[in-house]
Amino acid sequence: MPRKRLLVLPSQGQLLISTDLHGNLEDLQALTQRFESLRRCRDDVHWVILGDLVHGPNEEARQTQPELYGYSDQSYLVVETVDVLLRRYPEHVHFVLGNHDHGHVGGPHPSRFHPDEVEHLERSLTEPQRKLLIELFENALLLVVAPCGVLLSHGSPDESLFDAHQVDALSLCYAKNDRHGQWLLSSLLTSYGQTDAVASAMLASVSRGLGFDLRVVVHGHDRDEAGYFTEGQTQVCPVIFGAPRKAKRYLLIDLTGRYESVEDFREGIEVLRLYDEAGSCGKWGNGIGN
Repeated sequence: MPRKRLLVLPSQGQLLISTDLHGNLEDLQALTQRFESLRRCRDDVHWVILGDLVHGPNEEARQTQPELYGYSDQSYLVVETVDVLLRRYPEHVHFVLGNHDHGHVGGPHPSRFHPDEVEHLERSLTEPQRKLLIELFENALLLVVAPCGVLLSHGSPDESLFDAHQVDALSLCYAKNDRHGQWLLSSLLTSYGQTDAVASAMLASVSRGLGFDLRVVVHGHDRDEAGYFTEGQTQVCPVIFGAPRKAKRYLLIDLTGRYESVEDFREGIEVLRLYDEAGSCGKWGNGIGN
């Protein structure tokens, strides 16, 4: 039976969005605290994790840039924790594949901190651990859309994506896809950003097949020491990996609302600092989505 690669979110509730973790267990634990705090206030909270769970910094990176990479690579514990979250909250926590994750299930092997990141990690795993990791990545989503106007993926896709349902037919093995499928898979996993014209055309095409308008792409895959950046009016990227601790950001959006452009993502409301927020229900308990 083909695996489901597309998720359509409901038109009510709240949505927490986080991006690349690269083996940082502390950041995942902080995000989990935010999510579970929100869940104590209301039960219609969703969390989309936009990939790249694995492949953290080596010793040289930790020593030379501690403000960005000063943490131990706990990739397997991150994988295990996400697996637990998916089992505990199967209708509310959603995992989207990243290109580093993809390397373990048929994709190219990246080489950010080690010559072969996939080989480096898998050498450290027992067979049961490797099996859990592969099962998690093989069953990952590739695309999430919401009627509030947002499209979520690891990379920022180009015009190769013209129908959201295309992704359900994709194989994670490039060779098993036709040329267009290979282009689409690469775009979803490895594109850093598009011009407004390309992103707008893609969003308009995908919208026609869904019956609701998409206006903004939320993606990961990129880094910025500011912790957040936008591209034109159509693309936003909250940054955790590669940002200093005080700048790390995630998104919290209203699924009952409407997001027409990047200007609708406001600092301190939708764009939140991972280590500055109290993590209690606060205004979110009776705020957006109510």
